Amino acid sequence: MILSIIIVNYNVKHFLEQCLMSVRKALQDIESEVIIVDNNSVDGSVQMLQEKFLAEITLIANTDNPGFSKANNQGIHISTGKYILLLNPDTVVEENTFRICIDFMEKHPEAGALGVKMIDGSGKFLPESKRGFPTPAVSFYKIFGLSALFPRSKTFGKYHLSYLDKDENHAIEILAGAYMFMRKAALDKVGYLDEDFFMYGEDIDLSYRITQGGYENYYLADTKIIHYKGESTKKGSLNYVKVFYQAMIIFAKKHFSGSHQRTFIAMIQLAVYLRALGAVLYRFWQQFGFTLVEMGLFYAAIFGVKGYWEKNIKFIEGGEYPPTFDFVAAPIYTLVFAIFLWTAGAYKKPFRIRPLVTAMLGAFVGIATVSYIFPHINFSRAIVGISSVLSLLIAITTRGILHYREKKTFFFSEISRKRVVIVANAENASRILTFLQDEIEYPTEMVGLVSDENSPSSHNAIDRLGTPTQLPEIVRMFAIDEIVFCNKSISTETIISLMSDIQERGVEYKIVPPDADYIIGSQFIHTAREQRVFRPNLSLSTYKNQKRRLDFFGSFILLSLFPISFFLYKKPLSALQNLWQILTGKKHFVGYIQPNPPDLPKLKPAMLNMNLRKGSQDVALNPANLDKYYAKSYRWEWDLELIMRGFRDL
Repeated sequence: MILSIIIVNYNVKHFLEQCLMSVRKALQDIESEVIIVDNNSVDGSVQMLQEKFLAEITLIANTDNPGFSKANNQGIHISTGKYILLLNPDTVVEENTFRICIDFMEKHPEAGALGVKMIDGSGKFLPESKRGFPTPAVSFYKIFGLSALFPRSKTFGKYHLSYLDKDENHAIEILAGAYMFMRKAALDKVGYLDEDFFMYGEDIDLSYRITQGGYENYYLADTKIIHYKGESTKKGSLNYVKVFYQAMIIFAKKHFSGSHQRTFIAMIQLAVYLRALGAVLYRFWQQFGFTLVEMGLFYAAIFGVKGYWEKNIKFIEGGEYPPTFDFVAAPIYTLVFAIFLWTAGAYKKPFRIRPLVTAMLGAFVGIATVSYIFPHINFSRAIVGISSVLSLLIAITTRGILHYREKKTFFFSEISRKRVVIVANAENASRILTFLQDEIEYPTEMVGLVSDENSPSSHNAIDRLGTPTQLPEIVRMFAIDEIVFCNKSISTETIISLMSDIQERGVEYKIVPPDADYIIGSQFIHTAREQRVFRPNLSLSTYKNQKRRLDFFGSFILLSLFPISFFLYKKPLSALQNLWQILTGKKHFVGYIQPNPPDLPKLKPAMLNMNLRKGSQDVALNPANLDKYYAKSYRWEWDLELIMRGFRDL
């Protein structure tokens, strides 16, 4: 037996299936065995393996989760190959990956193990493909950012060996656990995975022991794999920080002694706190950073308008507004602008003009109305009006700048669709196109087909744009957001090469495995409709209660303000009647487009519906789909947004 492949699976059924399909292609003409160790998955992984791959694999189905190291050792103990590959289930290998690795190991008898070039689901090179030994000094440089500041330095860049060319083969020290191709003789000499490591750190420990056993580890750039999750998903998790660094402490206690051990452990403990704090701050900035910057600009605009109005209009002969304006009124105006933008969905991508206008108009009306009730913020409606217009221009400009960074254009559309191309032959393109357009949760604008076939597409709704070699140019020319590859029509090697070559910001990649009924991407599974479990949110009491609370408090507030806001409604008397019926539970603010749609939770009559969210050209979003989408994915924020959009029609 030449090669034994061991894959440990835990609740990643679709990733595992795609991985095995790529492994099947890559094992052609290689004497091999595939051993799957399932750690008590509950997502149907074992059933899928038994139905689709049982004749090709050896399956060990654990009744508990013993951890990554122990599960791999279970596979190694029954393996018979000259070479052992530990492979993660969230990977995709090229058709010639295993042959290239075997040939390299045959030519380099000193090689105990090797890893390959890895890219993530967005086509970016994963730096953990090659790593150095994490000595206290190397760890210090990594923890305190020196390795990121000086990646080409042989002193500071040792953690990811970033000074080594990623496109060339190199002798390295540490391999990534996602792909560890090892000589069985080396494993027999140095021992298998240390089962003290439940998850993370076991790859570093084993790599180090292989080098201590007199072998070399190599980074092989001659072939590539996709590793979907990789470091990008781990680092955002506080749990990852804790588990990974606990593993590093185990490693330090095992391989270091004396002052080196104490220094390393102290640094690791410091790193846990720094990384946890960094993760919290990063998440806060990701969620609120743009809003806070924009609020600062809003406040500056309000302050500037106040200064101009004060000197040139209100107090020409002397005087000024009281400090209350700067420290109470202006911050309140700023906060109201931001709240209205948020509730209108103006911070969600893709950006659209309509929510911005709706939000600022609503903010102006709200401030002008409430000012009558609270005199200490009632200074000048002119200042509020001008500030609203300036803040609207600021909101449009800031979003235009962000949009330009991604799409190289300042203009963004009302239609919230992804621009998609399919890379496949005509037959498979038709199937994928129907698959995409059938789901409201996947709104797309199908730009065209990329195929080596000279004949046009047999599907009249999609045109052939060019060949796969022209894909980078097609992405730039048509501002493509997403590329869907059909792995039945195009080789994995070509897919990975194209993903590596296309470096446009924001482009997403999806793969349809051969004969599969799902589309898979980085941390993304899009299954066929017939396999979905449709459980509407509005069938659950939690969401029903949220909807009723919003109806009650919203109608109560609007009824309270009605004496001073009645002129804002198109039909004030009808609005008064509708608000009363909403307050008493006889109607909803927001409901379905269709009357009593079948198979959906029952709702009372409503004034507004999801049509308010549609773009003028968004013909794919038909009433039935919109109603289903509303019921299935309901959030109270949607009702609030729609109330703001359709306020005058209540």
